[in-house]
Amino acid sequence: MNKKNILCFVTLVFCSVFSHAENGKAEPGVIRNSESVTLDYSDFETTDLWEVKVKDGKADTKVITDKELDTKVLRLRSNQASYYFQKSVNVDLDKYGRLTFKWKVKKHPKGGDVRKRSTDDQAAQVLLAFEGRNLISYIWDPTAPVGYTKDSSIPFIVSQKILVVQSGDDREDKNEWFTITRDIKADYKKLYGREAPKLGGVAVQINSQHTESFCEAHISPLKFEKN
Repeated sequence: MNKKNILCFVTLVFCSVFSHAENGKAEPGVIRNSESVTLDYSDFETTDLWEVKVKDGKADTKVITDKELDTKVLRLRSNQASYYFQKSVNVDLDKYGRLTFKWKVKKHPKGGDVRKRSTDDQAAQVLLAFEGRNLISYIWDPTAPVGYTKDSSIPFIVSQKILVVQSGDDREDKNEWFTITRDIKADYKKLYGREAPKLGGVAVQINSQHTESFCEAHISPLKFEKN
């Protein structure tokens, strides 16, 4: 996510996400039980709770049923585009601090590499927005190695830490689902050097405008589980 998109995300999230997350009303698309909180996309096409922001090109997204996972997943496609969908959440990280989801990339941005501004494109990105205008962006980068981190903050406006949690191109991982599990509080402390504040929003993003290419990713429901 580049700096212009970060600013747009922060404006949307911190003007609406926290107010929605704290209003105590019913939560369409959220499944809660004693073990987890799941965002399942059931509200994606029937409500306005997933807000879209398009920077370049147009959004090409659809909820589809994946036969292998036997569940609805979000399919994102980008043809030289950049966009994301964001949603408010109300999750107590002290109880449900482990984020788990599956994703697969059908096509990566050609030559994508987060380490260079001119090639900073990724098909699969999951972002978390915290109180205090701080973001963590988990990305699947075609080139940069797992564990690579990058500070993409805008001084005095927002802090964003990018973390590569999967690396690889089409030759290695085409059409295969991969499971990502993250200890949110541990990641936050490692990236920011302090305890994680309240979580207020999530976003899923895709972009390929820098490399002027096509890419496609599928992302399963996002689940916050007990540690």
